[in-house]
Amino acid sequence: MPTTQFAPTALERVRGLRSPQDYFAETRSGLELWPEKILCFARRSRAETARDVLARHHHHRYVLVVPWQGTGAVYADDRRFALGPMHSLLIFPFQFHHGFDFNQESVVWQIITFETKDAATLEGLRLHPARQMKERDYELMEGLVEAWESKRNNELSEWLGLFLTRMLAARPVGRTREKSRVKPSSLLMRINQQCMPRLDQAIGLKELAGRMAISESYLRARFRQETGMSLGQHLRRLRLQKSMSLLLQSELSISQIAERCGFDSIFAFSRSFHRFSGMRATNYRERFAKG
Repeated sequence: MPTTQFAPTALERVRGLRSPQDYFAETRSGLELWPEKILCFARRSRAETARDVLARHHHHRYVLVVPWQGTGAVYADDRRFALGPMHSLLIFPFQFHHGFDFNQESVVWQIITFETKDAATLEGLRLHPARQMKERDYELMEGLVEAWESKRNNELSEWLGLFLTRMLAARPVGRTREKSRVKPSSLLMRINQQCMPRLDQAIGLKELAGRMAISESYLRARFRQETGMSLGQHLRRLRLQKSMSLLLQSELSISQIAERCGFDSIFAFSRSFHRFSGMRATNYRERFAKG
């Protein structure tokens, strides 16, 4: 894993980011094209993450992880991402992310949580969310920290928006330079574009393949090859992630949410939700709903 020497002032500035009292607090921005409701803090040791609320929960915000010093791993859903300096990782809303597994006692990892109205653009990071960074990216992060400390909210959104734009174009972690010349497939994005507006409907794979002008067998095989999961598993995950959003951000009943997310019955929804989250839907709402 690469090692990098950062300017002492930049490293100390990130190290000095304090843990917030409320992990779901926000800094509002007047810009609609960039990330909003940004929260910035740092993780500095193994002991600190042992009591880290963020590491044990899943929620409706994006989580950007930027290691400055020290190596370790982050677990998102059923995937493990080994990270260190010159890496970054984006965790999507409602993904299950587990504690930071640091290889050293003392580290400096920057954590940024945010929301955005431009979620479709960030879908380009879902398949390969861990990316390799360059020195210019750390300069952007230093500018972001300075804007955070100075409470210059518009600049904060601009710095983070620039960083995410560069992250979309960066090479995935663990892939060789030769492979990086191949443009990543847009299959996952195309599937999401077709399915997200229709999650309340029974989406047949034959119909989906027809909309995409490819055969059903090719769609199944290509999707599994690129993602490591079946297309049916992915569609079920999309429905359950939508249900989590509705549980937290609406007053719909459980049966109404089950219907809006394409489940045949409240029993089928409750069983799938419990398997996916380890919690009952009512308990999830009581525990994580705002206010």
